Amino acid sequence: MPADAATALNEAPEWELFSLNPCIEEDPDDNSRFHGWKILGSTQITDVKTREKLMQSLEESVAANPGMAAACFAPRHGIRVNYKGQQHDFVICFECYHGTWFTDDRQREGFNPTDAPADAFNGVLKDAKVPLPEQPAS
Repeated sequence: MPADAATALNEAPEWELFSLNPCIEEDPDDNSRFHGWKILGSTQITDVKTREKLMQSLEESVAANPGMAAACFAPRHGIRVNYKGQQHDFVICFECYHGTWFTDDRQREGFNPTDAPADAFNGVLKDAKVPLPEQPAS
């Protein structure tokens, strides 16, 4: 994961975690969506331990991925943080092993996690009663 992205995620005082529907076609011009993807719901994560757990699982999965990614992109998760006056958004597809980072709506570098963090991210969303999209077939 790019160092600036990790810093923003680690040091932001809270995260907004999104549940996204990967089956609804991307519409980059629709402002009610998260970088084109339909938002099913979101939750604010202010608990430091929860953010640290999610961040650790994300960083470990990026470190464990030897650079693999699928050609598809069906994101089910998004993260938004505000850090040092900038908005940082992360659109993540654990199924495809690909994430995209945006700063103030400008696309930045991508990163390649594995699918390992998906259960932890889904658990936080479920606990907050945020609907989840249909999950990928195992």
